[in-house]
Amino acid sequence: MDTDVVIIGAGPAGLAAAYELKERGIKALIFEKSSQVGTPWRNRHDQLCLNTYRDLSDLPGLKMPSDYPSFPTRDQFVAYLESYVQFLNLPIEYDTYAQKIKQQSGGWQVKTNHSVLSCRHVIVSTGSDKVPFTPNWPGKTKYQGTIIHSGAFHHAEDYAGKSVLLVGAGNSSIDIGNYLVKEKIKPSWLSVRGGNWFGPKEIFGFAIHPLAIYARGLPLWMMDLSITLANRLLYGSFSKLGLPKPKKGAATRAVEEFVVPALDDGFMAGLKAGQFTVVPEIKNFTETSVELSDGQILKPDVIICGTGYQFGLEPLLGHLDVLDKRGFPLFYADQQSDSHPGLWFLGHNTSLFGNMYIRREESNQLAIKISRMLEIPLKEHTRQTEPEVSLN
Repeated sequence: MDTDVVIIGAGPAGLAAAYELKERGIKALIFEKSSQVGTPWRNRHDQLCLNTYRDLSDLPGLKMPSDYPSFPTRDQFVAYLESYVQFLNLPIEYDTYAQKIKQQSGGWQVKTNHSVLSCRHVIVSTGSDKVPFTPNWPGKTKYQGTIIHSGAFHHAEDYAGKSVLLVGAGNSSIDIGNYLVKEKIKPSWLSVRGGNWFGPKEIFGFAIHPLAIYARGLPLWMMDLSITLANRLLYGSFSKLGLPKPKKGAATRAVEEFVVPALDDGFMAGLKAGQFTVVPEIKNFTETSVELSDGQILKPDVIICGTGYQFGLEPLLGHLDVLDKRGFPLFYADQQSDSHPGLWFLGHNTSLFGNMYIRREESNQLAIKISRMLEIPLKEHTRQTEPEVSLN
């Protein structure tokens, strides 16, 4: 074997796994397709900030600066990732992407754009926001107006004086809506197919995320009820706002479908004020207009599709029968398949309690399992006070 562990992807999940393995004496080889760390973050819109609380979003071993705001900005988080790579002090092969993973006797073979190597374990940490997805609506190709995916959104001020059709009520759309309602846009629309839950980023200036952590041990039905009551208290009747009622409770949906409540930072107030009107799903396009499922005809200046991403794992792993019909791994975090020992997926699932928060726990448990499989004695691994990164 060329190495014990290969990690594909130097995002937060891959870096967390590398740290936990290193703590146990296992130095992983990390492949990153970009030329630098944090490229997906660098490419997002200018106003982007974390939706999760700073002190619950750092990676294991190194805290974010205490002078960061409660919800660090895009550029602050990128700077933190750069510092974390220096702190980790492990080789990362940039501009290197995996093309195919094959099972072989005693482990795995990973083919990249540069080489082929063998390993005992391979951790796929390519992220959940890899391939932007836009539905192939009838007539879309002949539409002469502007359609962009939410990943191509840059700054809300670019849309001042324009009408916008936001598609989808997930975090991508609502995050953009949070900024648009602060600009002088024309009356606009939110197109929804199904219901979603919402949650405030802050209440009276205090981040809501830490409160969610305290609810972690509650039964699903109790969390569902709590979020339902909170939505009613904070936003009133969904039907009066034109929003469809979600078919499942928020916590249940998060566990079963990895769909979490959209975080509200002004959009719902804008919806109540009439800046946006809720409309049904898109039926088809003409050259100059959008027809909705209820027969309405809209002519927005721009359409922004918060319609999600695909995992893009099929070229890499489709031959192994380890993906479901959505392309999502059949097992993840510290789970594995008996027929595919040593193959792991980290960083693809979404949590009600914050993705980076649960990565600390998942990467720790994964490192423990790999240590046992490599028959490395588990030394006492105590959490000491973690240093704070210095960006001076």
